[in-house]
Amino acid sequence: MQTQTKQKTCAELISARYVDREKQFSDAWQDSKINWNDYIAENTLAFDFVEPDTFDNQPIGYYRLQFSWGGPSDEIRYYSRKPYTYFKITYSYMDWFDGAEIEINDNIWQSIFTQYYETVEPYEGLE
Repeated sequence: MQTQTKQKTCAELISARYVDREKQFSDAWQDSKINWNDYIAENTLAFDFVEPDTFDNQPIGYYRLQFSWGGPSDEIRYYSRKPYTYFKITYSYMDWFDGAEIEINDNIWQSIFTQYYETVEPYEGLE
């Protein structure tokens, strides 16, 4: 008799995946030998804006720092009401027909947004 192992859900995996991703980028940010612009170009797929209502149940647009695509995929989302600002940062981990999202506030993601969009005060306040 063959036993099937239940695959973990994205909700069960997201915390560990986030810790790995945060460490990867924090370590790189602190390494003075790394050219940060090259690192971002080599370790992300895109940093773009997802318009409101692009997906079902997504009334607010967000800037997306996309690391991987397909199954699984992961990204940082900067929810925004005004250009080049954000009011909430989340980490999203998705796999086929499943997904999870957690709110985060580690400095590395604020630093990346500020540097990428060359803005001094990107945080627009609470929802």
